Amino acid sequence: MLSSVFFPMTAIMYTKNNFLLQLQKMKKYNLLFLTILICASLHAQEASIVSRLRQFSPLADIYIRNLGMEDRNSNGTIDRGAGEGYETFIEKYGNADVGFHANGVIFGANNGRLEENEIINHYYINIRFKDIFTEETDTIDKAVKSYVYANNIPLVWLDDEQGTVMNAVTGILGESWNEREVSEDEAVRMFERTMRGLRMAGRQGIPSRNGGYHTLPEMVNRREGFCFEAAQFAFWFFSELKKNSLVAYASFAESLVHDILILTETKTEVDYFGSSSAYNYRGNWFEMNPFMSIGNYYSIAGRVGNNFDISTIFHEQAFLYDKYNIARCAFLISAYSENSNNQQEIINLGEFILQNIDIALIMNKGSRETVHNLKLVLQHMLIICFIVNNRTGFDNVRELLVLHYSNDAIIEEFLRHYRW
Repeated sequence: MLSSVFFPMTAIMYTKNNFLLQLQKMKKYNLLFLTILICASLHAQEASIVSRLRQFSPLADIYIRNLGMEDRNSNGTIDRGAGEGYETFIEKYGNADVGFHANGVIFGANNGRLEENEIINHYYINIRFKDIFTEETDTIDKAVKSYVYANNIPLVWLDDEQGTVMNAVTGILGESWNEREVSEDEAVRMFERTMRGLRMAGRQGIPSRNGGYHTLPEMVNRREGFCFEAAQFAFWFFSELKKNSLVAYASFAESLVHDILILTETKTEVDYFGSSSAYNYRGNWFEMNPFMSIGNYYSIAGRVGNNFDISTIFHEQAFLYDKYNIARCAFLISAYSENSNNQQEIINLGEFILQNIDIALIMNKGSRETVHNLKLVLQHMLIICFIVNNRTGFDNVRELLVLHYSNDAIIEEFLRHYRW
């Protein structure tokens, strides 16, 4: 189990001390990893985070190129009728323009654009492990591994180069366990046998208060995992058996989220710790591709730190891997508000989210958490527009707050205070 991302129902924090009150005590991260991460982030700051959000990420570009597409206008989507490969992709691999889950709702369905999440989701659900696509999928999987290793991306869903995870599983299932074709039912039994053989225990408590998430090699070595980690291990395991799957999550309560694995062809749910049964959950599961899982890892890392600058870097990474997530945006804007040099970037971040979501849909179907985090994004934007004397932006954001939060006492008081 893990706590969902939820800001307190209080006024926005603008000082370092107040922001740090939201962060939990941090485990000691490997110094080399942190140094590499910080240097990479500082190098990336040559381009603003919003400019990077508006393009395909470098990791996603591996999939784009090898599936015959090209983002010629660098707007972060593959557009119909633009000569970027939209039509050819759909004809060869199937219709991926079906939308994607973010913030509790589905965005982007049938809009004539292939967003990053749509392409990645479609790859793992409909393309990977299909015999007719072996050449491109083998190339993609190898290139993704190389990129992850070379850029020190946390091994949330991949083994390390030493084969720590593979060696542990082979010690239980025997040599060549992943080289024969097995049925889905047998694959599930093999997974359960492996987890028992590893004597995998469930980690207790809230991740941000308990050292953050483990990478897969860490989880296997320590023989304990949160549901998120167990689901990521299952994704790796079933990938080795060439079974299409995705991690999925659901909210059991206001601040309680659970992750499982779903085998996408049959919608079979794999929940080793059995929490969904314990909570008698019968609601919807929302699929989460590997990019979003990396975002989850970074987001929790950013919340457990007591180093403000490192926490900000983690929040940047989380948002880049889960770029439509309102909670990610709210965390990063809150971090940026510490430095007056980030005022325009805060406005740009807010505008990016507003341009890529349907506010009416969020207000109608989004969770209480999502509605609250959107409110915080708008509050931050209004204050910065006021500070930088951006009257047009101020009026536009104020109109959104009035339209969607008219019955909110906090917003009512907030708008009385901030008037042009």
